[in-house]
Amino acid sequence: MGRAERTPEVIDILAVDDEQVNLLLLSGLLRREGVNVITAHSGFEALKLIPKHDFALILLDVMMPGMDGFTTAERIRADEGTRTIPIIFITAISKEQRHVFKGYDAGAVDYLIKPFEHEILKNKVSVFVEMHRQRLAVQRASEVLAQTVAELRLSAKALTESRERYQNLFTSMFNGFALLEHGEGEGPELSQARFLEVNPAMELILGHTRAELLERPMGEVLPNMESYLRDFAAEVARSGTSGLMESYLADIKRWLRIQAYVPGPGLLALVAEDMTARRKAEETIQERTFQDPLTGLANRALFLNRLGQSMERSRRRLNYLYAVLFLDLDSFKPINSSLGHAAGDKVLCAMAEKIKTVARGLDTVARIGGDEFALILEELKSPGEALQVARRICRELAHPLELEGHTLHFTASVGIVLGPADYAQPEELLQDAGIAMENARALGGGKVKVFKWAMRTRAQYALNVNQSLHQALEGEQFRLHYQPIFNLHNNTLAGFEALIRWQVGGRLVPPAEFIPLAEQTGLIVPIGQWALAEACRTASMWEQRFALPKDFTLAVNLSAKQFSQPDLVRQLTRVLEENHLAPTRLKLEITETMVMQNPENVVHKLRGLREMGVKVGIDDFGTGYSSLSYLRRFPINTLKVDRSFVSDLDAFENIIIVRTIVSLAHNLGFDVVAEGIETERQRAFLAELGCEYGQGFLLARPLAAKDALALLAPCGPGQAAGLT
Repeated sequence: MGRAERTPEVIDILAVDDEQVNLLLLSGLLRREGVNVITAHSGFEALKLIPKHDFALILLDVMMPGMDGFTTAERIRADEGTRTIPIIFITAISKEQRHVFKGYDAGAVDYLIKPFEHEILKNKVSVFVEMHRQRLAVQRASEVLAQTVAELRLSAKALTESRERYQNLFTSMFNGFALLEHGEGEGPELSQARFLEVNPAMELILGHTRAELLERPMGEVLPNMESYLRDFAAEVARSGTSGLMESYLADIKRWLRIQAYVPGPGLLALVAEDMTARRKAEETIQERTFQDPLTGLANRALFLNRLGQSMERSRRRLNYLYAVLFLDLDSFKPINSSLGHAAGDKVLCAMAEKIKTVARGLDTVARIGGDEFALILEELKSPGEALQVARRICRELAHPLELEGHTLHFTASVGIVLGPADYAQPEELLQDAGIAMENARALGGGKVKVFKWAMRTRAQYALNVNQSLHQALEGEQFRLHYQPIFNLHNNTLAGFEALIRWQVGGRLVPPAEFIPLAEQTGLIVPIGQWALAEACRTASMWEQRFALPKDFTLAVNLSAKQFSQPDLVRQLTRVLEENHLAPTRLKLEITETMVMQNPENVVHKLRGLREMGVKVGIDDFGTGYSSLSYLRRFPINTLKVDRSFVSDLDAFENIIIVRTIVSLAHNLGFDVVAEGIETERQRAFLAELGCEYGQGFLLARPLAAKDALALLAPCGPGQAAGLT
């Protein structure tokens, strides 16, 4: 009997399904729970019923003829009067699992998968029914409270008559209420406003009793009060127009929806609804779909969803600042290859925890792929605060990590985009943060870089060049030009250096504009293979046509990636055999820096080249960091003096460096080529030092293959030419 006396009022819910059997089942299950189930057989019928009832919940089938559940949900959400009604989709997993994301986009708060457990249905429905009852109670209480306030303003008699009723409502409100007194002025300061009255719900929210709160300034209760809350309250107090906001308060660790209005001069009323439990419930529902399974952080989908919300808030609120951080660990890949993927996973989890310790309570931290993390920093006081957080993260990640007996050291490159910014989609903002991160990594790792629009221009240019390089390979747009190398003692032709060019229309693009991008993308390997084959083909033709000097060579540059190819010797052998070119005619040039990256491996590979008969030269010598102990072991033929030393022989230190290189080379049995000779004085000085060979604009500019024939003519006809 007691149970019957406390039975709550019947709440309406709407069940929409084109199958009558399903509607009967839902009605039978839920009516026993004190719920009135109103049914509709289609989306059209549902849309007609919704305005006529106050539904606590809509159970909506996905697959229906005429108008499916997704479209019906979108129309419900598009109507201002019905958009807040919770919707649970009922669907069959075997057919519609791929539509889960679409359902959430359409406005669903949950899914029920057919066939569903009856208890699960009743539990889910009971949650929303109870929430609806509470909303009705709050609404009624608010209406009564508004009526009471109006009566209080009308007369003292109304105040006396309603005092007891008002007090009961005030103390029983679900939402917190606080009445504050502030000094009148243009910009009232919320932190200085004093509590005049609070209800029990507000005591619970703030964690203080009424006696502890009365007459105290708000700033003492919330010492770290967020600036956006102060600005919000000041604007309401100044304008007299009520306002509504929802945000996280770090002091009390709660999400609140706060309504503020002005009940009288010098007064400010705050009505606070504690949204913390709802937020946690939403996060629990979203965990399976939007949580990274390894680190427990938000995944990319949830990150982009919250980023979209931040972008929307920035459009609605003045002075709302946020930032996106894109973070990538430097040199993480060797962990997987050396210690295994299980160790790599532990590292990622440890890095995630470190990032979380730096992030604030209202920030979103996500793992968006591999070793890539991203953060949304909300409610920033200034753009500089984002830089401070990024640097604290870098410092935290730089602390050594102990893992399975190893001490590991990491750095991270961080890119930042500061909001508000003019973006249509959150993906674009995240992309630009990634571009800024790549720019930070280019500085050497462990750096922070703020995005600038010029970075996107450069990234787009790099992409366009990369695509064009693919097309250039397929369309045979690369050309080789040949710069003559002369004997500085008798001015006779000693050989050529093959230099690659990219012909785009009528323009020859110099290598400095595309070789670095080709190296980054790996295209340098096929481009280098083409250049080597083309150079050997040209040298073979010259050898057939002219009586070349015995020591005549054609020099070809090898990139680091090309030199590191495990089958380099086999490739060379095949190219030489296909073109019938003697190995001694070919000289391969590699940089000084390249040979010192892995000198033991380089020595082994250079010996293989020498055994073939191919000559080897060290290019740009003097700019790297060669160790003499290795240099004497390298089986090479030539040291090439870098043009930076030759072009400025007026500097005494450059004279000393060039003289030292020439002397060192001769003592080790190498010959010397000086590049970049542009004046007669430079040529004479190098010849006097005993430098054997030189190249540069003074002697000859790079020539197309057909133009190089004029320089070869004095060599006389070769055997093949003599036979024709």
